[in-house]
Amino acid sequence: MRKIIIFIKFTIIIVTFLIQSINYGQSSYTTTINQVKELLEKNYIFLDKAKETNAHLDKLVQNGAFDNTTPNDFATLLTKELRKITKDKHLRFSYTKSRQVSKKSKIEFTENFGRYRTPMLRGFQLMDDNIGYIDLAFFGGSPQHRAKIDLVMKEMGVADAIIIDMRRNGGGSPDTVNYLSSYFFDEKLLLNTIYARVHDHTEEMWVADVNGNKRPEVPVYILTSEKTFSGAEDFSYTMQSRERAIIIGEVTGGGAHPTRYHQIENSDFGISIPFARTVNTITKTNWEGTGVQPDIKMSADLALDKAKELSKTSGKNYSNALYKPLEKAINEITDKNISNNNHTDVLANLKTLLKVNMLDEGEINNLGYSYLQNAKNHVAIVLFKANTLLFPESANVYDSYAEALARNNNKELALANYKKAVATATKHKDAQLEIFENNLKKFETQN
Repeated sequence: MRKIIIFIKFTIIIVTFLIQSINYGQSSYTTTINQVKELLEKNYIFLDKAKETNAHLDKLVQNGAFDNTTPNDFATLLTKELRKITKDKHLRFSYTKSRQVSKKSKIEFTENFGRYRTPMLRGFQLMDDNIGYIDLAFFGGSPQHRAKIDLVMKEMGVADAIIIDMRRNGGGSPDTVNYLSSYFFDEKLLLNTIYARVHDHTEEMWVADVNGNKRPEVPVYILTSEKTFSGAEDFSYTMQSRERAIIIGEVTGGGAHPTRYHQIENSDFGISIPFARTVNTITKTNWEGTGVQPDIKMSADLALDKAKELSKTSGKNYSNALYKPLEKAINEITDKNISNNNHTDVLANLKTLLKVNMLDEGEINNLGYSYLQNAKNHVAIVLFKANTLLFPESANVYDSYAEALARNNNKELALANYKKAVATATKHKDAQLEIFENNLKKFETQN
């Protein structure tokens, strides 16, 4: 009886060993590959390529190409063979268990929170010559990521040219890519479509509304490298096709297909399958397999210096094109018949500068005082009056206008505007109400 029990135990051990061995051999992988084939044919963006790839996999299985490989080696080899037919860098088969085992001996509590990981926004600054610089690591898909774009674009509001660094950006959310692109277009344009074969569905990517001031005319330079991929290529390609940016650097990675992850049943394997393709509305194609071709092809390491060089000139031209018309209109002002001259050209130019965030109420006010201090009261009056039309709910604009009128001995209109300043400040509970009241009393006492 004891010999029978020992024999049974030995048999169980042998069978268990054989089953475990098979797990690293052809049989278990064949089941996995069959699931991969099914997922490919159902989901991959190009059905003909999926079928061609599946036929290729059948031959590999028959030839024992995956026999006796470890899970990690199997995942690497299968990814290589999938891409051999599709040439699709987004197509990836992975062994998930290898990612689940941490090499760290101690759990870091904070590593579980996004705020302590690599940030989407590596940094931004306003460099010499009023050139803006933005370095993006990826395109996050949450509202918080879009809020960061709003933050940096607010800071870029004073830049005369903007450099956007995509050299180390691996992609991300198409919606966030579209959101950043939308900051550089004023018109409601259809930038891209994304077609998914699974449900025969097309998503349209239109220029979106943004929570900030758009920059539809500012010069833009985008830096690329061979590591620029996916969503970073989407942004670069879209801006280039619309002639809204100059691309400087290296040809990019060449991945234009949005992906979706699928877990393989009863296994520690998974596969990311490109299920859709982006189609640019200008070129009617995309950058898949070819990458984005730079306008100025050069080493990625030298791209920033080149962008700075070009930005210095284009930024100056940009600001001059906006400021020169206002300067010209001001220079043409004379002190004759001011009361009968609305100087609509000055007002129109100020509106243009306000629209593109090149001026604000305070800067117009400062400009007016610079002329007032140089005894050019007639110019100051025109600027201060324009400010009252542009910012009618500001008490300060009426007070400044009144001061200029008083210096020009237009007492009646000056008094009316001092009173308007007090009334507006009272209405809005302005912290400077007392100052405006004192200015009114002083004027009334002296006149």
